Amino acid sequence: MFQQVVSMSGFFDKLKKDKKLIAVMAVGLAGALILMFGGMKTEKTPSEEVTKEAETAAVSLDEAEKLLEEKLRTLISTVQGAGSVSVMVTVESAGEYVYAENKKSEGGSGASSDENEYVIYESSEGINSGLVLCIKSPKVTGVAVICDGGDSAVIKSEITGLVTSLFGIGANQVYVGKKS
Repeated sequence: MFQQVVSMSGFFDKLKKDKKLIAVMAVGLAGALILMFGGMKTEKTPSEEVTKEAETAAVSLDEAEKLLEEKLRTLISTVQGAGSVSVMVTVESAGEYVYAENKKSEGGSGASSDENEYVIYESSEGINSGLVLCIKSPKVTGVAVICDGGDSAVIKSEITGLVTSLFGIGANQVYVGKKS
């Protein structure tokens, strides 16, 4: 049990050093500050700049899987007795950006209409951008772990518990086996 706590604290230490996560958090904070203090305007549809930003910021399924696999391999290799580790992660989606919208509903006699407007802000450089409310993490659907200690019931249990806790998936979606 103490080993798992030490492993998890090591994971959080590595997470603190992750530059990509820090960058995402900085962008979110900057967006919130711009919303509070910057000039904000709305448009009926996202501008071309917002569409281009979303396309370049989106991570492909393959990239999401590779990133998760590398982080998970590094974490599992710290479990005592795991030894050399290979990991495969499958994801349903690569994640999603959720943009702020102004929603208006008008109801009259028998007829109603809804109107949505994306919230767009203009940076000091004059670039329009959509306001990102949140970034949804990739949804993991299965994990396979092959390691030197994969024939031990104790190691299997520790790795399965670690993976199910991290990704919120069931134990039936995690396979742990021994390297040949």
